[in-house]
Amino acid sequence: MKNLLKYLPPGWQTQAKELGAMQRESGVIRTAESLLRLNMLYVTNGGSFQMASIGMALTEGIKLSKTAAHKRIRKCGPWLRSIVEVLCKNEGQAIPKPAFLGERNVILVDATDESVKGSKKSDYRLHYAFDLFNFRAKTIDLTTFEEGEKLSRYTLSNNDIVIADRAYCTINGIEHVLSQGSSFILRYKSKSFALYDENGVKLDILQRIRHLKALESTDIQCFYRLKNGKMRPIRLVAMKKTAKAIEETKRKMKRKASKKQEPPAQSDTAELNEYVVLVTNLDYTNEQILELYRARWQIEKVFHRLKSLFGYGDTPCKCDDTVQAWFYGKLLLAALCECILNEMSFPPLLELIIADIVGAEFMG
Repeated sequence: MKNLLKYLPPGWQTQAKELGAMQRESGVIRTAESLLRLNMLYVTNGGSFQMASIGMALTEGIKLSKTAAHKRIRKCGPWLRSIVEVLCKNEGQAIPKPAFLGERNVILVDATDESVKGSKKSDYRLHYAFDLFNFRAKTIDLTTFEEGEKLSRYTLSNNDIVIADRAYCTINGIEHVLSQGSSFILRYKSKSFALYDENGVKLDILQRIRHLKALESTDIQCFYRLKNGKMRPIRLVAMKKTAKAIEETKRKMKRKASKKQEPPAQSDTAELNEYVVLVTNLDYTNEQILELYRARWQIEKVFHRLKSLFGYGDTPCKCDDTVQAWFYGKLLLAALCECILNEMSFPPLLELIIADIVGAEFMG
């Protein structure tokens, strides 16, 4: 465990007190280091307070009941979040940036839903803003499932280009991005708002793009209407998918309708899904806009790694503050592993890294 402390940001121990994780030093857990180990034991053993308490006895000789372990862990969410946010922002894994971007940053925005163990519905939503070319988190936020996916929750700068899927394509979201001097590339959601030509006539998008062949693109200068009637310029970029991609899209739409017991999509909606349709306020070429949007798979990769390697989903508890500790504990575990892997020429197996974090004695 001591070998890992060098990766943690300055002040992480004092923040344990400032953020309420440690309220006194007279109990059996007297240091931030011990409290961190307790949390790591909790998230690496299926969310079992009993196993976490046993682990503390084996690794540090600290005896506490599973109830005492629960009381300690449930206060740690804000503290763990503060650590993991700094780690994710500082420990980037840079990937090459296209020269045409200059000083601009590409921020991928998305969210993923998770369920409490045994639940048949989504209970929590992890909101994530990912700085693509610095390969680090910009914003991490955990909310209940009722909290919608919206761009207005993110603070941006005038060098940021936000890239997001259909769920974020709303007039309010676009206006929020523009109000911060930022740019956007969003997958267009036709049912969200209409687009108009320069004469204020509603745009028939399909009529304008039906001539496209596979992988051919076009762009249209158009407008959207604010509540006060003012027309705001926007650019639409569209590309037709390949025949294989279109068939896969149809299969996904059919599965989604069947799973949710919804009627089939309307014919115009189904046809529009044969294209990648984006809206933006950038003046890059069509190819550059489409290239940047394709980078969205990076954030899907982040979610996949967290779920498959670190099992951060399937929350074992329904108590909100304990859920916070679980999620941010898992994210911290992932961030620590990334720090170690980035530093070593011949990185150890994931199991060895985790053994170092929670204690080799407990891992056996």
